[in-house]
Amino acid sequence: MRLNWRGLITWDWPLAGLLVLALALDGAAASELTRYDDRWGLPGSFALCGLALLASRWPTVAGVGAAGILLVWSVVLRLADATVLSAAGGLLTAEVVAVLAVIVAVVRRSPGSTATGVVGLLLLSCLVVPVLRPEHPDFPQDLGWAAVLPVLAVLVGWYLRARDAEHARETRAVVLAAQLQERVALARELHDVVAHHIGGMVVQAQAAQAVAGPDPDAPGRVLPVIERAGADALSAMQRMVVMLQDTGEGGGEAVPLTTDLVADLHAVTATPEGGVPVRLTVELTEPVPAEVATTVLRLVQESVTNARRYATDAQEITATVRAADGIVRVQVRDDGRHTGQPRRSGGSGYGLVGMRERVQLFGGRFEAGRLPGAGWQVRADVPLRARETKGSATR
Repeated sequence: MRLNWRGLITWDWPLAGLLVLALALDGAAASELTRYDDRWGLPGSFALCGLALLASRWPTVAGVGAAGILLVWSVVLRLADATVLSAAGGLLTAEVVAVLAVIVAVVRRSPGSTATGVVGLLLLSCLVVPVLRPEHPDFPQDLGWAAVLPVLAVLVGWYLRARDAEHARETRAVVLAAQLQERVALARELHDVVAHHIGGMVVQAQAAQAVAGPDPDAPGRVLPVIERAGADALSAMQRMVVMLQDTGEGGGEAVPLTTDLVADLHAVTATPEGGVPVRLTVELTEPVPAEVATTVLRLVQESVTNARRYATDAQEITATVRAADGIVRVQVRDDGRHTGQPRRSGGSGYGLVGMRERVQLFGGRFEAGRLPGAGWQVRADVPLRARETKGSATR
């Protein structure tokens, strides 16, 4: 497991500040009392504070580790006959704060049965600590706060757990709505593709009938054209049926079908006044079907728009579209800094969800993420031909 130090600094800095303050209070209190050696409290306190900072990522490990540190270090203090300054239940102030933070994290993030076991183990170790550690008569153990604080920590963890669950449900609902919107929009585009192919078939059939008399060989030339158009229409129909499965009402605005992919790509990547320039490369060694071309156009348009909206200090956006070996590959990348905050307003914030859904419906692959150092990249591989599905018609 790789530790995300940036995440720790970003999200856990309030807890880190509280732990530092607790350590400072322990040190200041011990320095005023000559009979206490504050050095005995430092190792255990630092170890528990470290686990408290990691508890949001690995709550179960932190909970079990905290219980072990409390027991082991209490035995060490007993063997050394070292008395530490107790804040509550035989624990130092920093130890109390760290244990409470671990309890909150365990209740919030661990599965129910696991959280119950880990919290029970941690509370049991806290009960054993006053028995193991040497006690000075001037500072009797305060078990009242030691009983109340863990209960408050459990309640805080439950509250945060419920809030996280509600947020997750809302996020899933928004993502599903974005996916549904993309499905219906793509189905509308495929409807136009099917209508175009069928209209062409009708025209070709009428032309064949008109010239069949004076030119007996005309049907032989026209029928292959009709066959290809029918195959393309059937392929588009199959895709549309798949996309309409398990969908309800609604749908977003469909992208107009492109009749000239190269020209439309240049149009959507044109640099507005004062905008980040786009370097476009298009290499089409194979014909791109209309429904795939529309998807490619949408991918490039959405990716460029996101780059201009989110990339801070970007100098250039690079967009590449290549069609070869039965696949059209799309890559859009920038060299800016992405902080998650848009430089310009607008957009739903779920463009990546729609792009991923659209590519996966075509049986392709989609990737998006940060580049090493700086920048963001979107990559997609979209098949030029629909994959065969069970129950498809025999050509």
